[in-house]
Amino acid sequence: MSEFSSPLLRSVLYVPGSNTKALAKAPGLGADALILDLEDSVAPEAKVAARGHILEALRQIDHQTLFRTVRINGMQTDLWRDDVTTVFPGLPDAITVPKVDHVDDLAELARLLDQLEGGQAPCPIWAMIESPLGVLNAFAIAAHPRVSCLVLGTSDLGEALGVEATPERESLQYALQHCVLAARAAGVAIIDGVFLNLKDADGMTAQCRQGVRLGFDGKTVIHPNQVVAANTAFMPAAAAIERAQRLVAAWQAARDRGEEICLLDGRLIERLHVRQAQRLLDLAQRAAARQTS
Repeated sequence: MSEFSSPLLRSVLYVPGSNTKALAKAPGLGADALILDLEDSVAPEAKVAARGHILEALRQIDHQTLFRTVRINGMQTDLWRDDVTTVFPGLPDAITVPKVDHVDDLAELARLLDQLEGGQAPCPIWAMIESPLGVLNAFAIAAHPRVSCLVLGTSDLGEALGVEATPERESLQYALQHCVLAARAAGVAIIDGVFLNLKDADGMTAQCRQGVRLGFDGKTVIHPNQVVAANTAFMPAAAAIERAQRLVAAWQAARDRGEEICLLDGRLIERLHVRQAQRLLDLAQRAAARQTS
């Protein structure tokens, strides 16, 4: 069970660390969290400069209103250690690690973070699941004491499986649900993979709704135009919020009468339904606070 509390993560925007204009604009685009990227979106010759750009961005972005994580290069490379040591003085809210196949892949990073923190609050790890091995080992990875979130890399996963990329993702359904189960069993957050077709707004909306049904906490996005769709899909509807409020009130009234269950609109309500309703209300409250800030 993760010791870290989960932030609001409806939309998580990838921002290339080599693009200073994008880094400057990103905090005002409405996403709940940013993945400041040193990996796939940064050319090899731009990696060193991108580290400095991200360090500056971390120092400029208010961590109290926007969750900031840095995606380092993979643990299989000779780049990740310099990535971490360069950006860590900016106090990222998490380090995102690509292509995690085994929980042991995180051991060296965890040791380095121990050294860098020097008594500070521990920095969480976001582990990306992008391969068949990662899917099969998802629970062990999620249960690592540093891990607070799993992030699906569905494009790489689809390629590794040799399946066609379709908006409906029929061939990925088992893998997606397996990872959601792993995250929930470990008590960590989980973020869905990206939708690549920037011209297909309806497809983006449909895939976000699919992610909600599967149990994801939010979706990674690659363009500012996708932020609203993700925020909307992962935000409870007004009718659902109103019913959750009535449900909690009805059950509390029953408890005041010394009863543990009650009826609402003809349906039996017990404690587990109240927990579900309270989680929904908490999400709505955090989203409203995020919009205000």
